[in-house]
Amino acid sequence: MTGPMMRFDRFVEEALYGLRGFYTQGGKAGVNAGDFITSPETSTLFGGCIAVYLDRIWQELDRPDPFIVVEAGSGRGTLCRDIFLSVPQCSAALRYVMVERSEVQRLDAFDSVAATCFLDAEEAPLTAVKDLPVGPLTGVVLANELLDNLPPRVVQKTATGWSELHVNGGLDEWHPAPQNAQNMATLLVPNAPLGTCLPLHLKAAVWVNRALNLLDRGRVLLFDYGLQQTADFSERPMGEWLRTYSQHHRAGNPYKEAGSRDITCDVAFDQLPGFPQIVTQRDWLLAQGLRAMTEWAREQWHDSAAAPTAKALAARALLDEAAALTDSEGLGAFLVAEWRVGD
Repeated sequence: MTGPMMRFDRFVEEALYGLRGFYTQGGKAGVNAGDFITSPETSTLFGGCIAVYLDRIWQELDRPDPFIVVEAGSGRGTLCRDIFLSVPQCSAALRYVMVERSEVQRLDAFDSVAATCFLDAEEAPLTAVKDLPVGPLTGVVLANELLDNLPPRVVQKTATGWSELHVNGGLDEWHPAPQNAQNMATLLVPNAPLGTCLPLHLKAAVWVNRALNLLDRGRVLLFDYGLQQTADFSERPMGEWLRTYSQHHRAGNPYKEAGSRDITCDVAFDQLPGFPQIVTQRDWLLAQGLRAMTEWAREQWHDSAAAPTAKALAARALLDEAAALTDSEGLGAFLVAEWRVGD
């Protein structure tokens, strides 16, 4: 993608979601055919834990019917499928809305989930749409690794204030930031050292506000990688928190070959509205009963490790998946933010 100079967030929006954007052309999560792997692609245990969570929230909200779950950035429908296959107690009341900007993924996801989880696709309590539905509704809005793909603005501290990142012909350029961006950066990190680069997550903040306003009662539950405080970004080079991926590998310069790679940014959770409860993914999954879900696998492996059967090897694989989801150096370090609405 070439053309006139663009502010970085606008460049990324076009590179990911434009006519020749990465997701428009088929970029996606997946173990084999994908470009990156997420928790739902790692193990069905992730969807099982969310099903447990949905049952608890359904009970806390006095068993509403319908109980509407909106999953934003639903991709290929993997998480939706695993939730339905877990057969939660709230199944009879559950109405599931998959929100996905990519038309190809949206249509494929609906067909796949409907065929896998329901005898009659036309009767499936499932819809797939391009944007958040109209509220108000009672239920849960959830998203896994959505905010990191909502393009941030990027600023850098200079001797005279803050400059903002632009892209011009595949090269990065820095120009004086508008006053509102300078004010925001200064408020977030008042004593930033010279050269500090920060993401400004305006699009993510707007999206969270939309999700909160969608609910009359319920929860917003978001999983993503990032840091709780923007100030912590000042201690890391930009290449650590602004990354590109293609076919499961880091893909280098984000400014070149736009549309050929995913562009993702760690999330500064203190820039999001409201006062969510934030824990690590490891702690959240354990709180939903992950260890109890895998107890049978531990027993099976313990009893058969010396001469493992096929069932024992399957148990070992499940334990490895659970370990990956809770790895404190990997997925387990992701942050989980929960907002309560209407109670």
